[in-house]
Amino acid sequence: MQNAPPGRRDPYRILLNALAEDWQTIDTIPLKGEGPFWVLTLSGLVRLAHNRKSFRKARKADGYGPMRTTVVAVKSANYLAAIAWKPAEAEVDAEPPG
Repeated sequence: MQNAPPGRRDPYRILLNALAEDWQTIDTIPLKGEGPFWVLTLSGLVRLAHNRKSFRKARKADGYGPMRTTVVAVKSANYLAAIAWKPAEAEVDAEPPG
């Protein structure tokens, strides 16, 4: 019996599923000084992040994935490619949403 080939992670499908679950597009992502928020990354990870930019500038969709913007992770200070975001609750140490 053959195993099915592993499915490739599809960022477009990830984004569509997230938007159906009340995530917001990056057109409305919080700017510098507006506090941390949850982001869904291009690879499908959910991380708490903040924005260092005081303006919204997104990279266009291409063969690698949907429209995205760069944000900074709160805990590790790594740059992340955000494709969707969700407001953070009052607690910064909370668990990531679903």
